[in-house]
Amino acid sequence: MSGKCPSNKELLPSDDLSPYKEVLEQFTQIINGSESSKSCAATVIEKARGDINLALDIYYNSKEGDQCDKGMRERNIQRIGKSIRQFSEESLNENVALTFISLPLEKYSPVEHACWKYGQPAPYIHLAQTFDLVEAEKGKIKATSMLCNMFRSLLDLSPKDVLPAVYLCTNKIAADHDNMELNIGGSLVAAALQEACGINRSRIRDMYNSLGDLGDVAQECRQTQSLLVPLSPLLIQDVFSVLREISMQTGSGSTGRKKSLIVGLMRSCREKEMKFLVRTLVRNLRIGAMMKTILPALAQAVVMNSLSQSHHELTNANLKEKLQSVSAAVVEAYNILPNLDVLVPSLMSKGIEFSSTTVTMVPGIPIRPMLAKITNGVPQALKLFENKAFTCEFKYDGQRAQIHKMADGCVRIFSRNGDETTARFPDVVHIIQDACRSSAVSFIIDAEVVAVDRKNEDKLLSFQELSSRDRGCKASSVAMDRIKVDVCAFVFDIMFVNGEQLLSYPLRQRRNYMKDLFNGGKSGYLQYAKEITIEEDDACVDSEVTLTKINTFLEDALQSSCEGIMIKSLDTDAGYLPSKRADSWLKVKRDYVDGLNDSIDLVPIGAWHGNGRKAGWYSPFLMACYNPDTEEFESVCRVMSGFSDFFYVEMREFFSEDKILSKKPSYYRTAETPDMWFSPELVWAIRGADFTVSPVHQAAVGRVHPSRGISVRFPRFVRSVTDRGPEDCSTSADIAEMFQAQTRKLNVSTAYS
Repeated sequence: MSGKCPSNKELLPSDDLSPYKEVLEQFTQIINGSESSKSCAATVIEKARGDINLALDIYYNSKEGDQCDKGMRERNIQRIGKSIRQFSEESLNENVALTFISLPLEKYSPVEHACWKYGQPAPYIHLAQTFDLVEAEKGKIKATSMLCNMFRSLLDLSPKDVLPAVYLCTNKIAADHDNMELNIGGSLVAAALQEACGINRSRIRDMYNSLGDLGDVAQECRQTQSLLVPLSPLLIQDVFSVLREISMQTGSGSTGRKKSLIVGLMRSCREKEMKFLVRTLVRNLRIGAMMKTILPALAQAVVMNSLSQSHHELTNANLKEKLQSVSAAVVEAYNILPNLDVLVPSLMSKGIEFSSTTVTMVPGIPIRPMLAKITNGVPQALKLFENKAFTCEFKYDGQRAQIHKMADGCVRIFSRNGDETTARFPDVVHIIQDACRSSAVSFIIDAEVVAVDRKNEDKLLSFQELSSRDRGCKASSVAMDRIKVDVCAFVFDIMFVNGEQLLSYPLRQRRNYMKDLFNGGKSGYLQYAKEITIEEDDACVDSEVTLTKINTFLEDALQSSCEGIMIKSLDTDAGYLPSKRADSWLKVKRDYVDGLNDSIDLVPIGAWHGNGRKAGWYSPFLMACYNPDTEEFESVCRVMSGFSDFFYVEMREFFSEDKILSKKPSYYRTAETPDMWFSPELVWAIRGADFTVSPVHQAAVGRVHPSRGISVRFPRFVRSVTDRGPEDCSTSADIAEMFQAQTRKLNVSTAYS
């Protein structure tokens, strides 16, 4: 083969031998064949579908090879052995070069320490070796440094490969709102592995039972294969392009086409490439690197290379400050515009001058929503907002919806975690389009979509009713005549209008913009969130009138089937902060003295085998919150109640094969030892009696006790949370705040000996 991997079309079966012309020439040279032997060689190449290693296996071990000149093979044994030795030496040099990735930033040379040359496309081995080092590294700072060095070489030698590398590092092939998924399971990957490596399925199953990781299985399969000739380097761009090609395969025969594409990639893998290619295919790199790690690493790489190229030297203190400021800026920019296709080139272009103002919001690309902190009751909230004007709004029991109107009149809807849900709510699209004023050319608003009973005075229904609606799909929306559950969109904020970004504007001013969008609301279809305003003169913790007014409003919300109320600053520190959980937004629900009536969103990270009636199922499940500072999942409790038998069956099927981990990941913090560990995939709402400190569970360790975490007593499953990703679940800070709110309410000290 030539210096690049086969194109997507070459990876697919073809009756035409022309794509294999170069392979045929190389094959003939290797076997020292003459023109007369080309016919035989062509037969072997076509049977191998252009795979030169498979062709050589066939040639030396089957009847096709026997039909060719046997003496010719013997004359070439010595030459082939020399090629193998040469390839081994090249691989060794490559490995030595790649170990430089672990050097400190100031000692790493992005050009000299790279394993390829300027102008050449970057090899995938550059990523794979970095992933392998990061997986073994437990320290976040060191891991970020390795990723930074990896990006520095890409920036200097192959800048076009930076963007696909960022996607591959974050285990994505497109932005979340593009809804582009591989849609392949572990069984298809195993079948491709079987074909690529020539290992039977039962052997793969045995290896998986032993290793517990399909990537490790694939790596072992590759290591048992003998390579007769050096493989052409698998390129970063090859992997990324083929993954996107896989995602676009639909309709009849799509499974076969996906498998062929996967097999083509697998047969080009070297060393650690197979391990991380397979992990990429099953959507779990298992290196603990997430967007909040990758983006700062890239930002640091840009800073280091920019300073090096400009020969501009900074003191250690100034360098550290610059690294931190650009890292923070790129994360903030991503929260405003979570589109790597725009963000990464902008960062590369601006260099050390990059700031969050470099990018701006774009209708059609969802921003990260602002979040609220939890408080234990109205008195505490009033104390926090003393002498500040604030508003109280109903907190509806529905689904968060970020609604975008484009200049062409198109309306798109996105969930809290950025997935597009337009197909699920075609009625909301029509409602928004009908209600807009002509002056509202484009906008981005924040709303809650709630199920309503329009035949019963627009009574608000539960989230469970909303969940029963059809979801639609990327290709087609739910038909209007199939909608059985009506909804109302309750609008409560605006972030962008007619080309103007409003994030820095105080809420009072944003509300004015928001109310200029529509020709009034329509009950049961489109309404502004019900609210009351408390001006700063009345915002006094000792004011019985104010306290009574807010408590009455809270009771009204609860009687209206709402979860509680939101309390938000109107003027002071009242900007919209994407992805932030700020003191300027508080949520007040039921009294914590009556128990943990506010559910928390947790991720199942493990389970035990069930006993008795639950034999054959998973029970209990180990649940965890997320710590964004350390990028770790911290255990909170075991859950074994609230599940239906059907749900148990569903989870047994869901948590299988590639979703079961071989060992506890380094980014899981718990003293529990479940029978199996799960990859973080789902989010469940959990409710319990109250919080307690725990020597076993590690949630919020150090926040309320130096060595103990926080757990939930008598936890119970409430429902699946489909509009949140694992990283968007309740955080350790949330858990600590709820615990402290509970202890304040009960007048219990949090000082433990």
